[in-house]
Amino acid sequence: MNEFARTVRQPGKPDPQRIVSLSGDPLHSVVTLEPGICLRDAITFQLSKVGIRGGTVRFESLEVSRHQFVMPAPPIDDTTAALYSETHSIEHGTVIEYGVATYGQKNGEPFIHCHAVWRDGAGRRQGGHVLADQTVVGKRCEAQAWGLGNVTMSANYDPETNFTLFFPTQLQEPAHSHVQKKIVIARIRPGQDLTLAIEDVCREHEIENAVVRGSVGSLVGCDFEDGRVVSNLETEILVRAGEVSSGPDGLRCRLDIALIDPTGKVYSGVLARGKNPVLICFELVIEAK
Repeated sequence: MNEFARTVRQPGKPDPQRIVSLSGDPLHSVVTLEPGICLRDAITFQLSKVGIRGGTVRFESLEVSRHQFVMPAPPIDDTTAALYSETHSIEHGTVIEYGVATYGQKNGEPFIHCHAVWRDGAGRRQGGHVLADQTVVGKRCEAQAWGLGNVTMSANYDPETNFTLFFPTQLQEPAHSHVQKKIVIARIRPGQDLTLAIEDVCREHEIENAVVRGSVGSLVGCDFEDGRVVSNLETEILVRAGEVSSGPDGLRCRLDIALIDPTGKVYSGVLARGKNPVLICFELVIEAK
């Protein structure tokens, strides 16, 4: 077991299954997010057309006419390991530089979990958790989506963390069970080193090389590969670029991330391997090369 420089205690009993992952036939599509509707509906409309039931969406340079968001916050008691800040709202002028959204469902309805980095009308740069049902697309924007038609992410109550979180959920058997270029959707629990856990997912699914497509979650602070350390225990992340490759030392995962602290400050860089435990959860979508 890893001994980390920073740890937190969850309020509930640890679930023995620390990683849940499901695979299926890959779906990939370039979609257009249409203006005048909330980000959740803009994503849902496009993914339903291409048959993606669960997966991830990545976008850049998205102008929004109304932007509502929260940031990570420390807990106020021992019922949770972290909280969200109060809701912040920007009515005009925000451009999301880049964002990633996990797509799934909650109570049978489409649900989005989105982290992003943006600049407001004054040029101030921040990041955080986008409230996708309250943030409105301002101008048409292309996005890329990867996912599965036979697996979704279902938002259910998790007693370990005392949060409602996404879980990979099988909807039907894949049409082709032995495809080479498959997509895997996973959820990683608290306390697991993120890079090592992604390597474990690849081993489980016999994947030697992969691209990290979906990448929304939280870490207990952060150690970057270049030696920088973010000591805040409550941080949110998204992966800007990630890959897993097989070499002389076995599988190795490299993650170039954006990390957001409780003030909304954005840190960027490559994660140090073996030093970064998940805080609440991490939602993973990988595509085998």
